[in-house]
Amino acid sequence: MNQPASLPFALPDRQIMSVSGPDARDLLQRLITADVQTLSAGTCRPGALLTPQGKILVDFMMFADGDTVWLDVPAGAADGLLKRLTMFKLRARAEIVLNTNILALWSTTPFPGGCEDPRLGGRVHRGLGEAASETRTLDMIEIEAGIPAFGRDYGEADVFPTDVNLDAFGGVGWKKGCFIGQEVVSRMKRRGTIRKRSLPATFAAEAPPPGTAVMAGPTTVGAISSASGHHAVILARLDRLRAAEHYCEADGQEANIVVPDEFWADLEAAPKV
Repeated sequence: MNQPASLPFALPDRQIMSVSGPDARDLLQRLITADVQTLSAGTCRPGALLTPQGKILVDFMMFADGDTVWLDVPAGAADGLLKRLTMFKLRARAEIVLNTNILALWSTTPFPGGCEDPRLGGRVHRGLGEAASETRTLDMIEIEAGIPAFGRDYGEADVFPTDVNLDAFGGVGWKKGCFIGQEVVSRMKRRGTIRKRSLPATFAAEAPPPGTAVMAGPTTVGAISSASGHHAVILARLDRLRAAEHYCEADGQEANIVVPDEFWADLEAAPKV
């Protein structure tokens, strides 16, 4: 692969899996949350494999080129994902491989073969390659933007896709048809019962550590799932935030929490508490 003069960074603790062959997209389409059929070259999209109960087993960033779909996966979950996809493959004409010679790359500027990370509004470009300038995490950028991450903010079977905003980033294909766990997640959407969301919060001083409760008066509205500097990601109950009569605080510090308008819209049909 051709590399740019100024190489992007490599993401540590990530592994690249390829699903290739004439049935590769059909196989993934019926298993994972995201719409694989509409994923075009030069773009990327998050997705996840769920439990039958609708919780995330593992999530990933997807890239595609013709009959090959590349999954940028947390390294600790890669072997498990490989086993599960292989189990579901049956007679599908698809080959599933972990590619140890390919790196997950990122940069704050465009680079050949890269695409905008849909979670970060053009601030970060993602891609694949065989060389990098150095290894560097996305933690600080993600936490400042309120973006949760597998392994940092949540683990296997801990959360629903909507808890970590996977749908807001294009990672849930509501109209694409069935996938594992689809019935549970779609029911939450139809009935307006999406109450939990991951949100960015800013503090005047150093943000409290993960696990710290976020309070509105006597009411617990959520908890910090990750923190960096003055910023934190909070997994919060929207219905409790809506009903709060006090400002939010964590460990004695006021928490400035941002709730996107579309998250309030998802809550409109939910019963108030």
